[in-house]
Amino acid sequence: MNTFSKLTFALSTLFAGVAASADSYLMTSPADYRSFKSSQNQSLSMSLIDTKGGNWKQYSSYFGKKNQWLWLSNDGQEIYWFNESQNAELLLNASDPVGTEYRVKIDGCTDRATLASKSDKVRVAAGDFDRSVRLDFSGYCFDEGLESAWFVPGIGLVKWSKDSMIGPVVFELEHAKVGNMTLPNQEGIELSAQFPAETVMLNNQNTIEASITLINHSDETITLDFTSGQTFEIYLYDDNEQLVSLWSSDMMFTQALHSMKIKPGEAERFGGALDLKDLNSQPLDIGTYKIKIEIKGSFSPEASSFSHIPLSSESVLHLDNMMTHY
Repeated sequence: MNTFSKLTFALSTLFAGVAASADSYLMTSPADYRSFKSSQNQSLSMSLIDTKGGNWKQYSSYFGKKNQWLWLSNDGQEIYWFNESQNAELLLNASDPVGTEYRVKIDGCTDRATLASKSDKVRVAAGDFDRSVRLDFSGYCFDEGLESAWFVPGIGLVKWSKDSMIGPVVFELEHAKVGNMTLPNQEGIELSAQFPAETVMLNNQNTIEASITLINHSDETITLDFTSGQTFEIYLYDDNEQLVSLWSSDMMFTQALHSMKIKPGEAERFGGALDLKDLNSQPLDIGTYKIKIEIKGSFSPEASSFSHIPLSSESVLHLDNMMTHY
């Protein structure tokens, strides 16, 4: 039995068969996603890509580290980090008092964390949160390693900062799908995005569906303004943030200005099927991509007629081939 199997057995058997709490400090659904943007304009997408023993969960990216394994207790309060030495070390217990220190080796520069606050107010692109838990990190390096991280119950990681050769870099949550909720919440509008929840098999299908539904919860009619006949766009980016596919690449639209009205209580859906081909109409390679859908119209809330608010959402897309046995 390898080290990971031993850890899986030892930790998971303590809490076998019990689901994580709704106030979890870690994302637990494969249908959810988180996308982050850094102060250096770097984008990162995070999704749950594998599980073992119920409590072990692997993420496409966590603190910027690819395919990172974490262990989550059933009450959602404790998170263990699986380090490069194949040891599980406690990263956070949200039930601990402020000042608790954790010996956790995140990388070659970060080897401990301190629970600095349990009531931090944190503002990120996806929204404002009043009761986040903040960890402060320390370690060996002068200009590398994590500085701080903020976690919100029910959402998880929303922000982290690190040192670098070019100075401090901050990553903050930009978009998220959390169960039936989509962040950020626009005033009077509920935005719900639908993306493929499972790995897509390239030798089993040649298109995928993506859509955004807008529901008007306000007492006023909401007007969306469009600059052409195109009402939405779907983008696909590779892991280097290069655009590889575009829904509208072989389409033409009228250039006439028009508006769409969504009355109180009404909903409008935008979306369609994206061909799994690149911009040169060649089949896509297996791998991990970022898919983004954007409504091409915009709306201006009252008292903000000078500022248009974009309506978009994004997720991680995994492409693979189904194994064929003869």
